[in-house]
Amino acid sequence: MNQPGADEEAPLSEALSVRHGGRRPAGRPSAIGFLAGVGLVALIAGVWLASTSLPTWTAAVGTALRERRGQEVYNANCLGCHGGPTGGAIDDYPPRHNANGHTWHHPDCAIARVIRDGSDEVPEYAPPRAAKMVPFKDKLSSSDIEAVIVFIKTMWTPAERQAQTTFTKEMCFEAPA
Repeated sequence: MNQPGADEEAPLSEALSVRHGGRRPAGRPSAIGFLAGVGLVALIAGVWLASTSLPTWTAAVGTALRERRGQEVYNANCLGCHGGPTGGAIDDYPPRHNANGHTWHHPDCAIARVIRDGSDEVPEYAPPRAAKMVPFKDKLSSSDIEAVIVFIKTMWTPAERQAQTTFTKEMCFEAPA
């Protein structure tokens, strides 16, 4: 038999295993396993965070792009009559679309209708003998009209945006197909 004698040394791992009742003492292999477990948990948490925040991030980018497109279309087609982000009063006509005007009192569907069809088709929005707004349905696409509305909202206060969002939810709906 090949048993270590008093003068012979057993391999270290064997000696440690015998001294600790057949169990391996804590050391490097345990630390590596622990770190691998922590790494796996971190990886899973990272994937979960990325997947839950990605829709929010992409929505924010989409909104920013629509705002930018809306600003370009507004500056080219609306600025001359309706003014920019400052100035004006609530009773101005044509109305200012900024926080000083009253556009925020109307839901999105009504704003889109006036842009698309002009003021002749929506007489309730124009004072008597007021200059008529021309329709833009032949000049602007529906996505351009939507982008203009998104941009107009950037000129409102947070309270005006919140109130207008409520008006839109209450008053705008699609007819069933």
